[in-house]
Amino acid sequence: MDIKKSATGIAFRILRLVGILAVIYVSMVFYLALTERRNAFPRAITHKEAREAIANSAKSITCTTKDGIALEGWTIGNSVAPLLLYYPDANEDAAQFLAEAQGQKGFSLAAFNYRGSGSNKGTPSQEAFEADAKDIAECAAQIGGKSPEFLAGRGTGAILAAEQFNGNGNLLLIDPAMSIADAIGAKYRFLYPKFLVRANVKMPTEKLEKFGKRTTILLDRSFSRDANHTFKSRFGGLNSLERGEKSFAEILLYWITQSY
Repeated sequence: MDIKKSATGIAFRILRLVGILAVIYVSMVFYLALTERRNAFPRAITHKEAREAIANSAKSITCTTKDGIALEGWTIGNSVAPLLLYYPDANEDAAQFLAEAQGQKGFSLAAFNYRGSGSNKGTPSQEAFEADAKDIAECAAQIGGKSPEFLAGRGTGAILAAEQFNGNGNLLLIDPAMSIADAIGAKYRFLYPKFLVRANVKMPTEKLEKFGKRTTILLDRSFSRDANHTFKSRFGGLNSLERGEKSFAEILLYWITQSY
């Protein structure tokens, strides 16, 4: 009897522990579901060091969206040189890219922060995320009087760069995300499975299949290596580069030089 009672007691404690863990897990999933917008479209924090690094080389510019939000941005280089327009990752201050990429001659750079990021007002959302990207492309076309010759984007920003790409010029996808759902799934894994993600911003696969010869994936950060190789295998026709020991400015210049 003692053995039976002991076994019953152990089983009860195990079930109780499982129940507690299940409640905790469901609560975490529920919380992440409630805060999905903030996780899918975060507000990028102002990167003080990056802004200080471009203070003497960058010119501040503003892009006003169709609904009246002023988006901060910068341009570096001669306005008549070929222009590279960069779309930052959702939680990235665009100044970080410019700080890494500056210093090269022969082309100019432009980048803007989305609404709600950096010093910008507004609330990030799926609708605003994609609308801002289109307005930014239109603003960038005014810098040199024509559409940028080069488009680049990192992470979820690579989705926006691909959406704006029309086959003219060249496209660079830096550690690209296939979708917002993939980006959230990679971050939270089993805590918030990607099939629960409601945001449906996705890489425009038809464009990559159509313009693959003019599209390059840059394998930059080591922690994105597996995702990069999965992405590359999905689109076999894309060109690819690995940063390796090169600085970001060096690999960017190499890509632009090879694109001509």
